[in-house]
Amino acid sequence: MTTYGRTPVAWPTDACTRADLERHLSAPGPFGGANADLRGADLTGLDLGGADLTGATLTGVRLVRADLGRARLSGADLTAANLSGADLTRARADRVNAPGAAFRAANLFATDLVAAVLTGADLRDALLNSATLIGTDLRGADLRGASLRHCVLGTARTPLCLSGARLDGAALTGATGRVTGAAAIGGEVLSGPALAAWLTAQSAQVDVA
Repeated sequence: MTTYGRTPVAWPTDACTRADLERHLSAPGPFGGANADLRGADLTGLDLGGADLTGATLTGVRLVRADLGRARLSGADLTAANLSGADLTRARADRVNAPGAAFRAANLFATDLVAAVLTGADLRDALLNSATLIGTDLRGADLRGASLRHCVLGTARTPLCLSGARLDGAALTGATGRVTGAAAIGGEVLSGPALAAWLTAQSAQVDVA
């Protein structure tokens, strides 16, 4: 069983956000951090389940092994943030801007990642089963060993962008949708019919634009 912490390793540099976070940690209930500036914070292992972080600035913030289950992260800036091992089960993370962020071995089960920017993100060994990735930008992302079973990988109008993504060892059983771009698999770059054939071989029902 994971035990989530109640004390940050390092507080946010913004005084107002620190005061809000201190109030949250001293009383039960989800953290109300919409539009908060959390830069400078190391929130490793912190319990932020159900937190409202809509539009929050989380640039470079450490959320390693943090609990963000059912958190609201819509429109948040997670550029270069570290969420390795974090629990984002059923989080709402549509439109997040997270280029270069680390989600290694994170739990993103049933997470809403519609229109999220995850360019160059580290998603190795992440669990993305049943996640929604419509219009998501995964250019250059590392998805080696990730599980994307039963994901929605884009639509005809808003496909998932995979250009340059690495998919070695990714599990895609039951995934559906539409993707665009070429992906790196087994030392090769596959696109078009070759990528479609590889996806079909993984028991996915995904069209390639």
